[in-house]
Amino acid sequence: MADAGQHRNRFADQVHGLLGRDPISPRELLNQARADLAQYHQVSVYEATVSALEPTGQGRFQATIDGAKVIADRVVLATGVRDQWPPIAGVDAHCGVDVHHCPACDGYKARGGTVVVLGAGEHVPAYAAELLDWAETVRIVTNPTDRAFDEAQRATLAEHGISVVEGVAQALIGLPGALEGLRLKDGTVVEAQKVFFSYSHHPTNDLALQLECELDDHGQIAVDGYQLTSVDGVYAAGDITPGMQLVSVAIAEGAVAGVACATSMRGHHTNEHAPSPAPPTRRFTMNR
Repeated sequence: MADAGQHRNRFADQVHGLLGRDPISPRELLNQARADLAQYHQVSVYEATVSALEPTGQGRFQATIDGAKVIADRVVLATGVRDQWPPIAGVDAHCGVDVHHCPACDGYKARGGTVVVLGAGEHVPAYAAELLDWAETVRIVTNPTDRAFDEAQRATLAEHGISVVEGVAQALIGLPGALEGLRLKDGTVVEAQKVFFSYSHHPTNDLALQLECELDDHGQIAVDGYQLTSVDGVYAAGDITPGMQLVSVAIAEGAVAGVACATSMRGHHTNEHAPSPAPPTRRFTMNR
């Protein structure tokens, strides 16, 4: 396993919605996962980045991990996505505490409070509306040059009590855990206890492109019901694949990919510590 340490939720203070572990910090969850993995002595962990991944031409793959060459019979890609964070002063100190990007994950923290939504794109009104499930007041702060939603959408927002403030967000006001508001470039202060943002996120699909895996229109890796990609022997799981982006979903997809990957190798010798190979079974294939 190669871990580059760039986990998407590394800035969050807590993980929610994970059955039996709600809440838990991302660091604690990762440490527990590593401890669980340590009992399997066949597993090697690299704290490193995979810079290259290519087929060998013999049904196997070669990964370059910090200069070292590693050969594998199967590959599971769990490279995730990179979020575009708002370019405002103070966001680093507040991220994961008062500033969030996932209403389904952290919307409950905004219950009864005042929320400012930052974002660009026609999806922002629907994104802001999600927060009405918890927040008392929701305001959208949008750059005047962003005309992504029209007057009809603005009217619908107004019907639901969501106001639109035009201005350039400049800085957060208050201490982490005690956010007071958002200051705009013109000096206006918009009250807020929480800030949610939605600009864009970028799939980390470099390795998938090297392997020539099929991608969807959003740059995510296309998979079948067993998380198998269009390249035989290559699986993918988590936010790098289409669908709901939640920790619980990523864990479930990883479990599916792991079982499918292992099952596809039955009948093949793996290493000297492995038990005798089971009888060959069908290989999971793309259902297209």
